[in-house]
Order: sequence, then structure tokens, then C-alpha cells
Amino acid sequence: MKKLLTFSLLLAVLLGNSGAGCSSTKSDDPQPQDVKLLVGGLWEITRTYTVTPSDKVTLQMKKGALGLKFYADGKLETCSFGTCKTMGRWSFLLQSQGAGTGTLTVYVDNPDTQTVYGKELEGSLDISTDNLIRWIIKGNPIGNTDATEMQWTMERS
Repeated sequence: MKKLLTFSLLLAVLLGNSGAGCSSTKSDDPQPQDVKLLVGGLWEITRTYTVTPSDKVTLQMKKGALGLKFYADGKLETCSFGTCKTMGRWSFLLQSQGAGTGTLTVYVDNPDTQTVYGKELEGSLDISTDNLIRWIIKGNPIGNTDATEMQWTMERS
């Protein structure tokens, strides 16, 4: 339980403090598709759910503690209490307009975040409404954590 809580809190700190990095778009990188679904405003992470071999933890996030900003050019920023920093790039592939599902991939440029989660996080994105989404990342394990699943519920503010 302590280890899982530590990883969840580490996630919040690392994403919130991603630091500045050089972000560049390479021609072989996937380009964002259906960007209008994610671009515009701050997506605040309101709840996280993490599964490890030994535990499952749900955390309710304080308003403004952590959020993501998606830009049409593929840039991704992480924001914490009004301060935003470049995290990397993103790509979204819509699989079903009717069901509101697709695959969200985040390319992490920040070296500190990479040491925990690797250079890429990819997972299923469920779009419940225009202002509510849930991103589910599965791995065995995810990066250098012992987590096998992470879910982030986000609301657009």
C-alpha cells in the first residue's frame, strides 16, 4: 500500500514538475488526429486509480493540483496550481466516433519523468462527454513502477 501510494504521489509530482525540455516534432512522429476533442482548456486530473500486484489505490485530486493542456500542434503541457511546463508531445487516434474511444499516446521529453514512466505512455481514452474523459494505461509493468494499470479521470475546466 505504501509503495503504491508513493508511486501515485510521485506521478503527481513528476508530471506537475516536468521541467522545461526541448520539444521538437519529428517527421516520423505520429501527428495528432481529431485534435478538436482534446484541444482547448485545461484537463484537470480529478481522480487516479492505480493497480499493482499487491494493491489498488484511488486518489481524489485537489482542484488545480494537476492538469494537462493539449495543443493542436502536438505539444503537451502539465499544469499544477496555475504553473504550466512543457512535458512532451501527444497523439490521439480516434477509433470510434460513436463510442467516443481512441488511443492517446504521450511522448515524454522530460528526463526526470522518463526515468519513472519511460519515453512513451499509451492507453485507451474514453470520452464520456465534451468535458469528461478517462485515460487507461496498462503495462506489465508501466515504466519503472510496479503498476500494471493506471486510470486518470480528467475534466475540462
